[in-house]
Amino acid sequence: MDMFAQPRTQSRALAVARLALAASVVVLLASLVFAGTQNAKAAPSHAPAKSSKAGTSAKQRPSFVVIQTDDQTLDQLYATFTVPGGVPLVAMPNTLDLIAAKGVTFNRYYVSYPLCCPSRVSLLTGRYAHNHNDRGNVPPEGGYTGFSIRQAYSHNIATWLQGAGYRTIHVGKFLNGYGDEPFDNGRTVPPGWSAWHTVLNADTDHYYYGYTLNDNGSIDGPFGDPGSWETREYGKRDDFGCPNAPLDGSPCLYETDVFSRIASEEIAGTSPEQPFYLQLDYTAPHGDFRRPAGPEPATRHYDTFAGAPFPHGSSQGFNEGNVNDKPRFIREAPYLSSSDIHTYRVYYQKALESLRAVDDGVKQIVDTLGGLHRLRNTYIIFTSDNGFFYGEHRLTGGKFLAYEPSTHLPFLMRGPGIKPGTETGQLTANIDIAPTILELAGVEADRSIDGTSFYPYAHDPSLRSRRPILFESFVETNDVEENGGGPAAAPVSVAAGKSGGGPGINTRPNKASASIAAPPKNYYGIRLGPYKYIEWPDGEKELYDITKDPYELNNKVRDPNLFPIRDFLHRELERLETCVGRVCQEVAPKFPLTRDQQRKIKLQKEKEQREREREQKKKEEEAKKHHK
Repeated sequence: MDMFAQPRTQSRALAVARLALAASVVVLLASLVFAGTQNAKAAPSHAPAKSSKAGTSAKQRPSFVVIQTDDQTLDQLYATFTVPGGVPLVAMPNTLDLIAAKGVTFNRYYVSYPLCCPSRVSLLTGRYAHNHNDRGNVPPEGGYTGFSIRQAYSHNIATWLQGAGYRTIHVGKFLNGYGDEPFDNGRTVPPGWSAWHTVLNADTDHYYYGYTLNDNGSIDGPFGDPGSWETREYGKRDDFGCPNAPLDGSPCLYETDVFSRIASEEIAGTSPEQPFYLQLDYTAPHGDFRRPAGPEPATRHYDTFAGAPFPHGSSQGFNEGNVNDKPRFIREAPYLSSSDIHTYRVYYQKALESLRAVDDGVKQIVDTLGGLHRLRNTYIIFTSDNGFFYGEHRLTGGKFLAYEPSTHLPFLMRGPGIKPGTETGQLTANIDIAPTILELAGVEADRSIDGTSFYPYAHDPSLRSRRPILFESFVETNDVEENGGGPAAAPVSVAAGKSGGGPGINTRPNKASASIAAPPKNYYGIRLGPYKYIEWPDGEKELYDITKDPYELNNKVRDPNLFPIRDFLHRELERLETCVGRVCQEVAPKFPLTRDQQRKIKLQKEKEQREREREQKKKEEEAKKHHK
């Protein structure tokens, strides 16, 4: 069955189906020759030996599928909703059953810079933003344009793996600004990618219908009707029977389903003997500038989460009451209005509904791998580029900041050597994905990497290290308008234009109320042990014990008991702010004692000293008696 209605895309889909197998043999031969001239080289693999069943051999290198969503929070991975008297509805049952239950869950996974482009480049390079230097979303210094002028463009996971014989495939959203004129025309296929099916203008439009693709250098589309900015409605949605059995016979063009289908085609079109790396970047659950607030769900999932509550209640920081311990921009933020609360509750519900098609895509990918007998030798990773605020700390409509809803994200992994249904509390970050894949593939990078492989912790979840994670932000002021991702606290009105950051309402907040949207702020921070410590440019600081205070309600930076911890974290942060490579990977010393612990030890020592003195005095008195 043809994937799309447009003739150009029909020919592309047919070409992929007919020529992929033959082309993959050519790609394999060419890549083996090319391997000696590329920037990566084969290295001794630390991956476990692969099973010889299902057509694999002990020497065959594993394949990889990295599935990345956009703006998905940790809560959304586990979200459930029960209509009164109904059966609980799970947002992502396939993802939990086919990846988490079949592999390992990293419960303390963070992104170091919670903003789309810097986070995604960290995944590609294994480097912190201060080293890969793509520090924002907005061109020409940030976004795809900034990426294209820096070393990261030709030194990343795709170039390293392709240079070592892997077939590399990208499907979906890439980096902010790709295809956005006048900075980029969207016709380039970046180095390192063997197959390229990437959406243009993703960050300008975030369309779920009416999007355009670069298919291996050819521009195809638009697919579907984006509607108009005046109505803020799509011109036409998929039939309810899509993606498999449309009742009206129309093509199924919903973006998430199309990405899943292309990804499955590319897996099927890869030679069975060739390992591959597939990066599948969904747009969901990012907002799409269309009514209602939030992203567009697939037609079959519409209103399935209508009525679902916010992920956090007032006792967990929603519309937080006492913010006197927070930075000034939060202290000055007003409470969320009833209109704000309604808008973002709808946004959250639509985000959950949009993730159901992603969840269908996860099952499709796993089924494809299983049908081709490649599942046993493939690692599948599921994660998000950054989180999103839904009213926590009075923040809405963005990410940017180092608080848990924005930085603490889903991370699941299954594959050879990983015990099903396991969990680990090892602290990991997006800079660790590239070095993990390189280790498992037996490939070396040709540039320094800041992250470390987390495979040992996936293989043995009981292991721990004291390597800290750096938080950093260099966000540009206009990123909150260009790429905030959510509506501002303004009355619903006709969108001012594509430059807004929200889903179809006025997205240019006035200065007085701008702080209710998570604002772009520069900061540095560190996550180590149970603690998170943040320093702001104006001198304000925050310290949280995440184990005891997971919702970051009580800033302990002025607690005298924790002054030794605060000072210790400050010194470690200073080391990480400019770290490169191995310095970033170094484990931290043990925590100093808190003042209470020091006092207890002092009291204990004094008690022991008094007991020794009493014992000595007793012995002396007994000696005197004996002498007499």
